[in-house]
Amino acid sequence: MRILIVGAGIAGLTLAGLLKQRGFEPEVVEKQKNISLPGYMLSIYPLGSRILYGLGVMPVFMERSVPSDDYMMCDGSGNVIHHLSLKQVFAPYGPNRACTRGTFLSVLREACPGLVIQMGTTVNSIEQHGDTVEVAFSNGKTGEYDLVVGADGVHSDVRRLVFTPDEYAFFETGWGGWLWWTDDDRLQPGTAMEFWGSGHMLGIYPTDYRFGAMAVSPTIKGKTTPYQGLRSDIRQARSDLIPKYPVVFEQIPQDDRSDMVYWPLTDVRTKSWFKKRVVLVGDAAVGFLPTSDAGGSMAMESAAVLADELMRVDNYHVEWALTIYQKRRQLRVEAAQDDSRDLAKNMFVKSAFSTWQRNRVLQRYSLKDLSDSIQKFFEAPI
Repeated sequence: MRILIVGAGIAGLTLAGLLKQRGFEPEVVEKQKNISLPGYMLSIYPLGSRILYGLGVMPVFMERSVPSDDYMMCDGSGNVIHHLSLKQVFAPYGPNRACTRGTFLSVLREACPGLVIQMGTTVNSIEQHGDTVEVAFSNGKTGEYDLVVGADGVHSDVRRLVFTPDEYAFFETGWGGWLWWTDDDRLQPGTAMEFWGSGHMLGIYPTDYRFGAMAVSPTIKGKTTPYQGLRSDIRQARSDLIPKYPVVFEQIPQDDRSDMVYWPLTDVRTKSWFKKRVVLVGDAAVGFLPTSDAGGSMAMESAAVLADELMRVDNYHVEWALTIYQKRRQLRVEAAQDDSRDLAKNMFVKSAFSTWQRNRVLQRYSLKDLSDSIQKFFEAPI
């Protein structure tokens, strides 16, 4: 079977590795020229670890990642609301580990020996004729395939080229975050921290590289690329935290630094995940807000199910496999996406009164509540 995977991210490389195990030789194209840069921070639940065991790279992942065993929830002034042991919660299922996106993709590459990725390449057009999918690439080349997989993220080109605008919808929170890296000695290794203020949030997360910091605020038009005064705005909104974590705020890049990255808190949901012999997987089908912290693991689950169904059919029955793939995954993935959206609505608030209400609710949230929700999520069929 001739398979093209568009996107060498988490879903794309997971699928490529599993397909190679089953004797397929997929082609992969990736629009980025370099996927080894740190990118952003990831936390991989044991849900994702299950797939890493199947890929044979769990030992590599353990070597290249760091523990994320604790979670500290604080108010905007740095007062601790909860200090929860993630290690205790995840103990029945496996470790919760953290790393950069670049590191995690390097782990997945270990599961794809001999895989050639056409870097810096995009898809210009996709045409379906009977059982064949014709694809034209940005490098001037063309190809014919039995199946094309869109694993190219929330803003998928494959989805845009094959599906009509009424077949998918974006969800806008109206918030977004600036990302940078820090190594403040006052931060605790293995501990993720979030500071929930009024109209702003600061998250600090461990990785194998350094701690990743994300300053979230309501999106301001014209201020989603580095601008004069950006550093000052981030510091001013979180001034109560500067004395407690001075290095974190000193290491905010200067305003003219192009490596300051803005992450809009936006996701997407597609009604049908496939059209004839073009199928979506991961964020291209159903995207996740970073508030869920489960997007990577869910993408890996979906890739594993798609690979599982493809190995059960011949080339003539590919569309049947895609039908079963969507039926196995859609309800679970959309339920998890709903949870991430609800969390964003409840946590990202602007007024002082809403902040007070939210923090009162958070104070009543217990380790048992977290354990119960994890158990329900982890023990559901994939």
